[in-house]
Amino acid sequence: MVLTETEKALLSLLRASLWGEKSEYELTSDVLREANDHTVAGLIANDALLPHAASFFQYMYCQDELLAIFKEAGIPVAIIKGSATALYYPEPYRRSMGDYDFIAPKEYFVDAWGLLERNGYVTKKTRSDKAEREVPFFKDRREYELHYNFSDFNIDISKFVDEGLCSIETGRIDDHEFPMLPPLANGLVLLTHISHHLHLGLGLRQVIDWMMYVDGVLDDEFWSSTFKPVTDELGLTTLAITVTALCQNYLGLPSRSWCQGADDSLVDQLLTAILEAGNFGIKTGTGNNVETVTAAMKSRGVFYYLQLAGEHNWALYHRYHVLKPLCWLYQIFRYIRQGIGRGFKLKDDIDRGSARADLLKKLGV
Repeated sequence: MVLTETEKALLSLLRASLWGEKSEYELTSDVLREANDHTVAGLIANDALLPHAASFFQYMYCQDELLAIFKEAGIPVAIIKGSATALYYPEPYRRSMGDYDFIAPKEYFVDAWGLLERNGYVTKKTRSDKAEREVPFFKDRREYELHYNFSDFNIDISKFVDEGLCSIETGRIDDHEFPMLPPLANGLVLLTHISHHLHLGLGLRQVIDWMMYVDGVLDDEFWSSTFKPVTDELGLTTLAITVTALCQNYLGLPSRSWCQGADDSLVDQLLTAILEAGNFGIKTGTGNNVETVTAAMKSRGVFYYLQLAGEHNWALYHRYHVLKPLCWLYQIFRYIRQGIGRGFKLKDDIDRGSARADLLKKLGV
């Protein structure tokens, strides 16, 4: 595939940072901007390393505070993503951290909710709201997401996460310990996270999270004996193989024999989609454009997507849930307005959306 010089430089500098390779490229403002779009600047920007590391360890101290509350109350939880991924990195503090994602066994979910509220974590949700996936809490301008499950649309990994919650392991980054899911469940969370953001806009950070997990855990024996039987059951094997091959071809991941049969053209299509979108689709405005709608409609069905997007975007519905039957209609008018505003770019969006939908179909997600 044809990469721009900025894209070549970014991929080369990432390889150099993660695997100790030497890069022929310099860190320019264009490369740094691209890295920021993918939330991976901390991996390559040495000039900003000190404040980045300080932010990381402040994040860890707030996580320690959160976990201490649950430990004292005797409520089990496990960190998902975040530090449970960063520990696989050669220098964990270089990974950009966002909100705090953690999950409690379903029988403890209501108790966990109450515990957070009693300790100053605030949510706009009420107990009457059904928790499909997570409930966001806020404290000191930080977001904490208490998960009820971590399944994604038609990919249900709840059985494996629930099993993992019965055998929680301890992760460590320097002096900070935290509970995390065992390797199988942790890997499924990362792979499902990639699947989820492929629909909305996948960045290199999610791909690198998966790569470092593969490097640390997913060797040939674990893949064949444990991981592949589950991805076969869930329909995620093609995605796992393709993303891993991408990491080998472009990001320096040491060879894994289990992905040697990957479709190179599909690998390149996936990389193109990633580089076009950026983290959470920041480069294309994913979630707010016709491209996203086209892809989502083709892959999930028109009404389903319109209703889901309308429930997310309509502020009035958040106040008056009686409006729920009209959310799909609101979303139609929202996209009409956006399409008119984008003018001649509308056709380009539709073409890219169709290409992304075809990619999702080939990947089985």
